[in-house]
Amino acid sequence: MAKYLLLLVLIFSQLAAFARDYCAELMIQNTTILVKNGKLFKTNYFELKINNRAGEKYGKIAIAYSKMNKITHLEAFIKDDKGNVSHKLKKSEIVRRSSIADFSLYEDDFVMEFTIRHNNYPYTIVYSYEEKIDEFLYIDYWIPVFDEEIPTRNAQLKVSVDKGYKIKYQNQLVDSPKISTTEEQIEFLWKAQYTEVLKSEPYAPPLENFMPKVVVLPETFFYETEGSFKSWHSYGRWNSELMNDANDLPMYEKEVVAKLVRNITSPEEKIKTLYHYLQDNTRYINVSIETGGLKAYPASYVSQNKYGDCKALTNYFKSVLEEVGIRGYYTTVYAGDQIMEIDRSFPSQQFNHVILFIPLDHDTIWLDCTSKGAFNYLGTFTQNRYALLTDKNSSRLVKTPPLTPADVRDFRKIKVSSQLHNVAIVFQNSYKGELYEGLLSLEKNYSQIEKDQIVRKHFVSNGIEINNYEIAPHDRDSVRIEIAINATSKSIFKHYGNDILIGNLSFDLPPITPPVDRMLPIQIDYPICKMDSICFEIPNNVQLIVEKIRPMRLQPGLGPINSTWFKGLILSM
Repeated sequence: MAKYLLLLVLIFSQLAAFARDYCAELMIQNTTILVKNGKLFKTNYFELKINNRAGEKYGKIAIAYSKMNKITHLEAFIKDDKGNVSHKLKKSEIVRRSSIADFSLYEDDFVMEFTIRHNNYPYTIVYSYEEKIDEFLYIDYWIPVFDEEIPTRNAQLKVSVDKGYKIKYQNQLVDSPKISTTEEQIEFLWKAQYTEVLKSEPYAPPLENFMPKVVVLPETFFYETEGSFKSWHSYGRWNSELMNDANDLPMYEKEVVAKLVRNITSPEEKIKTLYHYLQDNTRYINVSIETGGLKAYPASYVSQNKYGDCKALTNYFKSVLEEVGIRGYYTTVYAGDQIMEIDRSFPSQQFNHVILFIPLDHDTIWLDCTSKGAFNYLGTFTQNRYALLTDKNSSRLVKTPPLTPADVRDFRKIKVSSQLHNVAIVFQNSYKGELYEGLLSLEKNYSQIEKDQIVRKHFVSNGIEINNYEIAPHDRDSVRIEIAINATSKSIFKHYGNDILIGNLSFDLPPITPPVDRMLPIQIDYPICKMDSICFEIPNNVQLIVEKIRPMRLQPGLGPINSTWFKGLILSM
């Protein structure tokens, strides 16, 4: 008997040690959904275990809701490590606020927040609430991960629909559902865990790609108007019908547009002239109300207010082009620094941004109507990914153009003076791609003090002090931006008796970890192309006596590159 007791003690002590590896754990997440008479009723239940002080941050709970998605029956309490209830949430402890973002004028999205904590670890936060949704595109987009840094021990999703109600679903790292039927309903049950907690790595795909996920959709839906996910064409048609009668340019705007292009015959020049007009006379502000933020405001709204979100600005400019006989297509895309692959086999709402596609006889033009950048430049945010071209009669997936190495080439021309102590360094840097976009944003959106801080921190390496810099004037449609930097350094020349070692100026290489230390695959979303030209002036009274070179390696474990890189030059007085 003592032997078995000892074994049980060892097992429980190991489990306790395992639990302490994480500051918190989602022990249970149960989601139950009933679709009935076109309405969606959803019950959410969570048990979140807090193991130590570091886990207390998870005791601040935020629940999103909107006018279309109401929250009821919110309850929460704390269980101590013996299962006793020690605190129940009071209504006075619940805070309701708007979730309006800095770039928004108004949103009808809100957050219900509360904080609940205990002073003895471990303890468990238990909370639940219900939702009623009158109109919906998704039955659920279920990722049972509370936070990517903590595990989920047990999770289940249960969806019940009437017989004859057609749904479609997609599983990722989750087994196929268990399906059961009654006389009136069909029930789908998924179970999942997230126990191999992931950490973000440079140049990795989005972490969501490696998490358990279930997407459940109605095959047909009513969301302001009838729509269908049967095909990309049918979904695009619904999107198009949302914008019926939205191209209502006021007469005064039509007169301005006609005047701007009166003497222009080239379609491309007309588009460019009007795009400049758009950039100079409107600004991006998010206005997300009604229809879940999916419906564009009419062209008259932007014309009168001189602002709009990506949907409104794109619809407005599409209407402007129609006024001069040029057709553009409202095109939805998933934008972001990382490319989030669209599942082309699963027609659904997989997009977060809107751009304009304009096919011409001998070319195609892509425009981001929220951008203040160059004409016909999408940039790193939307390049090389599938997008849904919206057309009432022929909606379809299209591919945005990819950036090439020439499109992203960064070039630094560096001249190091012959002064042996306080060395003068002159940089003539030319940037495209990501750094072009960053400098353009810096130029337009930041104060002088903020510009100085960012340039000093990111555009020279440690040991180099910037005296002054200048972002060169450039044409508004140039996709290259140049910056000149005058700097000094006391660490380039290092004196060793009569010898002087010239140190090298470092440059950034992609921070890719060696394969042996890496858990996730590599995803490089666009090319990386960097070039340096460094000129050292050698004083007249010194002599170059040794040149040391060695094979250059990106990182340990990645193998040599067929190139050489000088470690240093030794001069003799």
